[in-house]
Amino acid sequence: MKKAIAVVLLLTMNAMAEDLTGKWSGAFKVDGSDHDVSQLFIFKQEGNKLTGSGGPDQSEQYPIENGRVDGDRVSFEITTGEWKFTYSLRATDAKLAGDLELKSVDNRRTAKVNLTRIQ
Repeated sequence: MKKAIAVVLLLTMNAMAEDLTGKWSGAFKVDGSDHDVSQLFIFKQEGNKLTGSGGPDQSEQYPIENGRVDGDRVSFEITTGEWKFTYSLRATDAKLAGDLELKSVDNRRTAKVNLTRIQ
């Protein structure tokens, strides 16, 4: 019985992403675009809850909404004026990568995101 519990605990620990608290930098590229858009995030993780802010740089940050960490899956939203950014990322090592959906009242775009921990 003790052996079974140890195996379950080990599997559970391996399925959980590392603590994402800190600064992350990178970019996203909208499908069909010819340039990257810089991003900087300041994350605070408490259990499965992810809070903090994100934007193009240190001086322009917006609050993270509905932030969740589920194993190696990370999801959150940011609203900037008329745009809602919905992130669906996967954590591997000190990197986050995945998809971004950008929505406004009359526009929808998708993008690929790549972030690296910088602090």
